[in-house]
Amino acid sequence: MTELTMKEKFAFRFIFNEKRVYQRWYGRFLMFGTDYGRLRRVVARIGEWRKWCEVWTAEGDEVYRIAEKALAEGSLGKARALFHEAVACYHAGQHIFFIDSRQKEATQEKARKSYTRALSLYNEKEKPVRVDIPYRGISIPGYLRKADMEGRPLIIFVNGMDNIKEAEGHHFGSVFNRQGFNFFTFDGPGQGEMWSSQKFDARDYHTAVSAVIDWFEQQRPSGIDLGRIGLVGFSLGGYLAPEAAAHDPRVKCTVGNSGLCYIGGIRGLKQLNPIWQRGVTYITGCETLEAALPQFNYDIEDAPSLRSPLLFFHAGRDEVMPSPKRHADKMMNWAKGEATLRYMEDAEHCTMNYLDEVFPEMMDWFIRKLRI
Repeated sequence: MTELTMKEKFAFRFIFNEKRVYQRWYGRFLMFGTDYGRLRRVVARIGEWRKWCEVWTAEGDEVYRIAEKALAEGSLGKARALFHEAVACYHAGQHIFFIDSRQKEATQEKARKSYTRALSLYNEKEKPVRVDIPYRGISIPGYLRKADMEGRPLIIFVNGMDNIKEAEGHHFGSVFNRQGFNFFTFDGPGQGEMWSSQKFDARDYHTAVSAVIDWFEQQRPSGIDLGRIGLVGFSLGGYLAPEAAAHDPRVKCTVGNSGLCYIGGIRGLKQLNPIWQRGVTYITGCETLEAALPQFNYDIEDAPSLRSPLLFFHAGRDEVMPSPKRHADKMMNWAKGEATLRYMEDAEHCTMNYLDEVFPEMMDWFIRKLRI
């Protein structure tokens, strides 16, 4: 486990405790499939914050074991649900646990294994399909969820700093599928499964999104209207999705949520919460913030102006970034097409405490813009 500064120890102790998790993270963990009762039981058992990933991984192992037992007994529905919940446990354990990359990656690999087990229990019509897209001599890994009707639009989900396609990406896919959208979720450079083969670089992440669209145009999967493509991203993805849309006119509209729109050099990086400073060095593969700066010192105003419609949510109580209103205003000033800001003064990062309002509005907006 990496040696931490006193400031980092304080930050991690503050985040990984029961009272803080109740306040900040329950909405997020519930969103990607953790049962509320299990969530409370596991968090209550974590007496030492350094054990966060270890305890959640053990819980995932137990849920996975129960799923295997259910499968052996012929309870296919129970087994599939529990394999998905094991994914959620593993993801909760590795999420923002940047202090031990070996432990983090091992737990994340268990999430991928459990997700594959869950997918083996789907019927062919509703099963997310694994796709590996060529990109710079390696592959962008992702999953395609097909709508149950022909000629529907495609939504591409752009990951944040520490999402994985098997957890939050799967949940988003279920939500969009119910509304009649085709949906693609992937791990880009520095994210999830792709982290081991290529690290994050904000300067050209948009080329990975364009490579995804290129693949769809080359393969032409049936039932997808590639004239109607939308992007959606939360957290770091809330910056990456609009920025990618600005570079690629094939994207017709974008929703971003809580995007960090500029860094401001090394001073800006050092103003981030220490946990996310660790995230910066982790996804870039660098040892220090100074070394990571070239790959992470971005500004939305350096990108081409966005001309397609944008719906942007931002949170007034965002604990990830300083001065969230400045980020929201900067995004709105940069977007030169139709741009709508939903600034929620009392919301926390990714508007997690207002998702009952955010998700329906987001769906309605995509339905209007992509003409469903």
